[in-house]
Amino acid sequence: MVPRTQAGAGLIRLARPDVGAAEAAAVAEVLESGQLTMGPKVAELEALLAEACAVEHALVVSSGTAALHLAVLALGLGPGDEVLVPAYTFPATANVVAHVGAKPVLVDVDPRTMNLDPERAATAATPRTRAVIAVHLFGRPLDWEGLRDALPESIVLVEDAAGALGARRRDRPCGGLGHLGCLSFHPRKIVTTGE
Repeated sequence: MVPRTQAGAGLIRLARPDVGAAEAAAVAEVLESGQLTMGPKVAELEALLAEACAVEHALVVSSGTAALHLAVLALGLGPGDEVLVPAYTFPATANVVAHVGAKPVLVDVDPRTMNLDPERAATAATPRTRAVIAVHLFGRPLDWEGLRDALPESIVLVEDAAGALGARRRDRPCGGLGHLGCLSFHPRKIVTTGE
């Protein structure tokens, strides 16, 4: 076992969350309640997220990856189905598609925005394409209207807004633009809750 004093030596952190006394007190309150899962703070967070994303319902799960996985399960995706995903993103976006037996189809991004290119998505779509998981990379909203207009209405748009909580596209909040929206609270995201 590495001694505690050496464990982080030389470590370059990806992110350092800004956690102060108020956040520590809120965590202590939950720990002291003895209700570490499915407690009132979960319902409170879900209500806040629904309001922030301008949607009727929000459900929280353990991670952004779990949210994406549940989205593809909810859509009933599986073998024989194709899902368009950006070629430049966190691996979970494509992995959740492969995990249910569907085929992730990598679509190049716009080099100016690093977001999924709607024209390339339209070219990549086939009769087997059932959905697109579109990512607002680095919190920059993608051309949602362009993507919607480029694809047949039968293709479901899943929004990976993991890094875009609070961002808006034409005065509409990211996380509430697609048929389904998924967020993350990983320490390097806009807001963190820990995972």
